[in-house]
Amino acid sequence: MSTAIIGLAAAGKTTVFNALTRGSVDKGLYGAAKSVNIGIGAKPDARLDFIHHAFKSRRKVRAEMTFWDMPVDYSSGTVLSRETVNSLQKAKALLLVVRKFEDPSTPHPDGSVDWLRDLEKLAFEILFADIELLDRRVERVESGMKALKSSERVQAVANIEALKEIQTLLEDGSPLRSMSLDESAARAISGSFALSGLPFVVAVNVGEDDIGIDPDELRSQAVVSLGSNVIDDQTKIVPICGSLEEELRSMDDAEANELRFELGIANDNSETLMDACLRCLNTQTFYTASDREARAWHFRAGSSAPEAAGVVHSDMERGFIRAEVVAYDDFTRCGSMMEARKQGVLRQEGKNYTFVDGDLANFLFSV
Repeated sequence: MSTAIIGLAAAGKTTVFNALTRGSVDKGLYGAAKSVNIGIGAKPDARLDFIHHAFKSRRKVRAEMTFWDMPVDYSSGTVLSRETVNSLQKAKALLLVVRKFEDPSTPHPDGSVDWLRDLEKLAFEILFADIELLDRRVERVESGMKALKSSERVQAVANIEALKEIQTLLEDGSPLRSMSLDESAARAISGSFALSGLPFVVAVNVGEDDIGIDPDELRSQAVVSLGSNVIDDQTKIVPICGSLEEELRSMDDAEANELRFELGIANDNSETLMDACLRCLNTQTFYTASDREARAWHFRAGSSAPEAAGVVHSDMERGFIRAEVVAYDDFTRCGSMMEARKQGVLRQEGKNYTFVDGDLANFLFSV
């Protein structure tokens, strides 16, 4: 599940990308990159550490997240060109990076720093990209009308009407994810990639003077400025000092923790931002373990046992028989799978079992 990072010129999105992925992508003034930068982020996991120790596994593998640092043609004055929108079609969420730091060496292209103005511009560009998408969709349907049978033409007319209704709502400032679509409208827009239908997280890139800023305060400001249609109850706003986090993430953990302590920073804001992206994606974690490897896996909340098995390998989903599952809290109390079995908390679960965050599982399958 990939999260695409977008932002205006000089917002520091590549810096944030480097912080999340421990990368070292070059940061040119006003976006030197002309292609998508792809990186992997993995955060520490205390549950995995315990499982790794309990199994005495030779290897420990954290669950990974994929981030895309999207290129922007800043010369055009827009963030979301049609080419960029096409590149975003496999993204599952957006990370919007807005600037709240002052840096005379990197002037803001609009002449002043105003993160709410920039966030509003990004929100507008997302809506505008969808409006253009529906324009093209309506044109295609209308151009093909003559070749349709009469019964198909009735459905095509209904689709056009539904698409135009959605377009009107977009023009009024409502993103697709906030709309309650009836069956007809949902059918009409199915198959179209709408950016405003994606969940998103806002990373407010602050200076070192604002490191301790209250995220709830930022959220309140954003709701007042953009409205609850755009900043809804699920939208996470995370302050992060991208330049500092990039530096910290280039150090080993001990050095980084020491510097955080000296600076009075309580949390790893890169991890906080990754957590927000995981929640945005409705993602949870399960574990597999043996003496060879202890591993964390991300899965979509609500997944069945076969679907969770498919995260490990498609053959496991195809040939799923059952899963041996123990809840993480039960495992920590027992300390081993043998003791979990003895105490009756190691369960045999079939195809209808819904996986829960923290499950430790062994899959039985046959292909």
